[in-house]
Amino acid sequence: MTNKIELTPNFNWYCWESTDSDLSGMEPAVARRILFQIMLINEFEHALLSLKNDDCVWGPVHTSVGQEAVAAATMAAIRKSDKIAGTHRAHHQFLAKVMSYVLDDDWDPCASDLPSKASEVVKRTLAEIMGLEPGYCGGRGGSMHLRCDEAGVLGTNAIVGGGIPLATGAAFAEKYRYTDNIVVCFFSDGAVNQGSFHEAANLAGIWNLPIIYFIENNLYAVATSLQMPFPPFSDLPKRMH
Repeated sequence: MTNKIELTPNFNWYCWESTDSDLSGMEPAVARRILFQIMLINEFEHALLSLKNDDCVWGPVHTSVGQEAVAAATMAAIRKSDKIAGTHRAHHQFLAKVMSYVLDDDWDPCASDLPSKASEVVKRTLAEIMGLEPGYCGGRGGSMHLRCDEAGVLGTNAIVGGGIPLATGAAFAEKYRYTDNIVVCFFSDGAVNQGSFHEAANLAGIWNLPIIYFIENNLYAVATSLQMPFPPFSDLPKRMH
């Protein structure tokens, strides 16, 4: 009789959940900066949608309305020297990371105006998305190809799962150079089905790379809701033979 042997992965698996004590223990100044970034990104995205509706933006625009808190809170938890890689829907990730890079750690939105260097981030990000020369990539990247090397934004990627191997390679470079930096790689649930994810995660586990694979599931596949009701298969017409 064939023997059945249960196999378990040779990695440490954890499930972390935030609690009320995490929120109550947050420094008020940090919470205010996170809230400021959430509101700024939301306003930015709605302004961008208005420009798109007025045919002022070439090419596609994938906004992050409703996902602002994910990026703002993540960037508040990592350091300026840490790196990130984003997806095709990454305006929030880009703005939050570059904003966190240029703003001083003690800046309080309730006590001081937004510094000019932070306002410049908003202007250059909008210019890039609109295909204008002042943008971070000279207007050639557009909405889905945002990069700011000095702020640690390795780049955003229009290919599903395309940024995962790049982020893993960047994490290998950080370990090879003996830095304390980490890499946060954002993608959604659809990218988990790509072979690049499984291969990269396997290497990251074997080499113990300083990388966080961040699955940001917004419950949509482009424009199709995961909650869309489908009729039972029994109600579908039978295939003609």
